[in-house]
Amino acid sequence: MVAARPSAGYQLTIALLGLVAVRLVLHSLDEFWRMALPWEWPWILAGIGVLYSWVWWRSRLAGLLCTLGAGAALAFALWRDPALGGWLAGLAGEGAALAAELAAGNLGATFGHRVGLALVALAGLGTGLLVTGEALGRGRTAWTIVLGLVIFGTEWGWYFDPAAGYFQLYVVLSLILWVLGQAALRDARWRAEGRHAGWRSGVAPTLAAVLAVALVAGLLPGHYAPVNLGELGRRIQEALPALGRFRGAGVADWGSDFSLAATGFSPDGGRLGGSVVPDDRVALRVRTPGPLGQTLYLRGAAYLTYTGWSWERGESPEMNPDSYGLLPSLMAPDAMSRSLQVEVMPALDFGRTIFNVLEPRRVDGLSGFEADAEANLRARHGIGDQPYTVVARLPLYNREQIRSAMGEAGPDLARYLQLPDLPARIGELAQAITGRADHPYEQAEAIEQYLRSLAYTLTPPRTPADRDFVDYFLFDLGQGYCTYFASAMVVMLRELGIPARFVEGFAVPASTSFTVDARGGYVYEVRNSLAHAWVEAYFPGYGWVTFDPTPRADLPLIPRNAPLAVQQWVDLPPDDLAEITDPAEGLAPQTPRDQTPEDQEIFGGGSAASEGRTWPRLGLPLALPVLLLLAAAWTLRAQNRFRYRDARSVVQEAWEKAAWLLGRFGLPRRPHETVAEYARTLADALPLLKEEALRAAADYGAARYGPPGRPVPAEAAQRARALWERVSEALFDRYGWRVYLWRRLGWRRRR
Repeated sequence: MVAARPSAGYQLTIALLGLVAVRLVLHSLDEFWRMALPWEWPWILAGIGVLYSWVWWRSRLAGLLCTLGAGAALAFALWRDPALGGWLAGLAGEGAALAAELAAGNLGATFGHRVGLALVALAGLGTGLLVTGEALGRGRTAWTIVLGLVIFGTEWGWYFDPAAGYFQLYVVLSLILWVLGQAALRDARWRAEGRHAGWRSGVAPTLAAVLAVALVAGLLPGHYAPVNLGELGRRIQEALPALGRFRGAGVADWGSDFSLAATGFSPDGGRLGGSVVPDDRVALRVRTPGPLGQTLYLRGAAYLTYTGWSWERGESPEMNPDSYGLLPSLMAPDAMSRSLQVEVMPALDFGRTIFNVLEPRRVDGLSGFEADAEANLRARHGIGDQPYTVVARLPLYNREQIRSAMGEAGPDLARYLQLPDLPARIGELAQAITGRADHPYEQAEAIEQYLRSLAYTLTPPRTPADRDFVDYFLFDLGQGYCTYFASAMVVMLRELGIPARFVEGFAVPASTSFTVDARGGYVYEVRNSLAHAWVEAYFPGYGWVTFDPTPRADLPLIPRNAPLAVQQWVDLPPDDLAEITDPAEGLAPQTPRDQTPEDQEIFGGGSAASEGRTWPRLGLPLALPVLLLLAAAWTLRAQNRFRYRDARSVVQEAWEKAAWLLGRFGLPRRPHETVAEYARTLADALPLLKEEALRAAADYGAARYGPPGRPVPAEAAQRARALWERVSEALFDRYGWRVYLWRRLGWRRRR
């Protein structure tokens, strides 16, 4: 006797739940691969997969006929539209290239949109076949859960954290499908035997138990310390080296280095480029003696070898500490610097990477570490969440001192000049940007300023497989994020014969929020969204200088105007050094009277409130208005101050400050407006400022987008300052002093 099939109600319910499960898989793949598909496409693909599976389950003959019909329709489409054949040929070529990279062990290989769309379609078809077919045919979902574990586990291993939540929901759906599949088969068997008892399958209690277990599991903590497999993990990674790039793979040497791929700020561990979605988890916490007065660059890893599509570590000699535990310095003895002590408290596991500040001299709190000539520091064992302290000789840059430094480049600098075969126009562009600048430092500054004039975006298109990453960025794209700008600057510096290296880590802006701990130290939360890439260039006779060509508003130009009359670095005797590097004492905050000028360039000059000091009961009410007035006066003075002196910077800064202030009064520059369009909008809204606004817009366009070698006249800077003053006066007269001060001093969080 042929067993009856599950009823239509069971079939429809299982098909709908299978549709949701397949849609969940496709949604995760769309986000993981950053395909940005239209919202209806995953639903359509999931529906096709489930329907195709249902047809095969109902009748293999019907499934075979559907497959042949689909093949015939494709052949007819190819005959009618030859362009479709070219598209499929390109898809096959890209697929073959992807397969070759995967076969070579590059699990971080990237692919184009065509391959991504094909993979999503195949995933929808395959997942639909497995999920629906297993639930209707066998009444189980064991292989369905295994498939989810592979897909979502791989995504999670590549630092796509939403995959964990997707997998939990996917497992719940799979278990419900298992319950319904068993009930459907039982119901079909009972109907075939002629049993028609009501509520005979007992689905409700089982479903309630599944949902209760899912609810309890959702309330359990979701973060667990990584498990170290020890020798087994090392042998697994020796057999499959590509696994070293996955989350939790820090048990082997090649998997323990910091990378932007570990923060969500890199599409993958392979090719550069493509849109990114930064991870906002707290990566580590940094404790400093005082509040930051400028960006703190925490170095994770420096890269030397550029391949045209990625950065690799390259070969670098080791550096060994001296008898006092100090690493050798690569800076000139007379280069201005100060001693900086930073305590790092990891929140995530970055393997053996020791985050440091240029240039590190000593590490305390770990059992031992290794260092190379690029100041890449790595612990001898996994760090986990163990805090450590880094003592660094922090450079205090002064343009004149760098330009006047004398020295000869040694043969060991050749590794900082490595370049693959590149289009000649990259070097020609570097020559055009630097113009008549003859000193390497002036050339580096010119390239930095040029790159900071380009657009910043987190969603650039992928670089074509046959194009050099930097060439495509400079001549076709013109926009990107930190890896684009830093890679371009290193390549152009090397084209000019200036040694340079590519550095990845975290850039902590001075505006980052902080807390003051019980010891009076300032603790900053460093999130993965602060991951960054920048440039370090070497100038013989001076040393390494940090450059940041990325045009981000929260990362201003690195100051290089430190006063020359500052205290130089002095290697202290071991007793004094041990006293300074004690974490309990060395991080005590300094008062403004104790801080030297070079201290205040790194720390903002504030300090934690002294313990035990109490205010009189009437002191706070009397002091509060005075403090508010002082804060308002200081804020207004800071807003009126121009950061830079040269005419080109003044023109740009004045225009941007005026646009910022007008935005607070309801006249912001819209994202779609050009500079000229915004100037006309201001002319209509504020007729008294019509001539100044139009003239300032023209000056701004010439300064921002004009040739770098063309000087900006001093008259343009004077007009820019006058515009800022006129805008302030006009708004003050129009709204009155109360509204004017309230809006100008009002604090708004940027989105």
